[in-house]
Amino acid sequence: MKKLLTQIVAVFLWLSASGVSAHQPDISSFTIIEAQPGIWMLQLNASMTAFQYEVRNAYGEDSYASPEEFNQLLLDYLKKQIVIQINDEEVTLEKGLVRLGHATTVAFELSGVPEEIEEVFVRNYGFKNINKSQVIFSIIKEGMEKEQFLLNGENDFQLHLSLTEDQLLLPETPWISNRILLILALTGFGALGVLAYKRTSRKIFLGSESLSNA
Repeated sequence: MKKLLTQIVAVFLWLSASGVSAHQPDISSFTIIEAQPGIWMLQLNASMTAFQYEVRNAYGEDSYASPEEFNQLLLDYLKKQIVIQINDEEVTLEKGLVRLGHATTVAFELSGVPEEIEEVFVRNYGFKNINKSQVIFSIIKEGMEKEQFLLNGENDFQLHLSLTEDQLLLPETPWISNRILLILALTGFGALGVLAYKRTSRKIFLGSESLSNA
């Protein structure tokens, strides 16, 4: 399974997807991708600081002593915080991979995604503890128009969506905050590389910032 995920990720180097700035810990992206027909993956992009804060908040300040330990805790944490349902059927997050950096990427292989998508429910509490957290959600599938939606405290980090004529829609018109649009326009992070599986060199982690809700 890990070999399969590695092959999928390798195919999607330089995928055009929503990116995040390493210096914006309150901004992250959450993307469901059909890498090959019938083969799906989940990709999350966020600052290293944001991922660190959530792991330390969940498991304690001294919960890891190496990049490998941090990666495993991060994968375990995210699996507990993310729910994906398509056509009222649960989608399972399988084994995942982590690419550490100032801008960190996490990917999971997904199982249980039906061939035809009619309705989608997503919930991502992975960044819920970060002040003013904004999570940009999208689905990338051939033939489907790409729409971006926002998960934040106002919608409890969850959305119900429906697919109509190859367009993913909220019960109302899709929307995204002006702040997010401005950040995306200024940073130009529309083409971040998807994570490539390789060993992470042992290095000093970035110091965590104070990100808790006021």
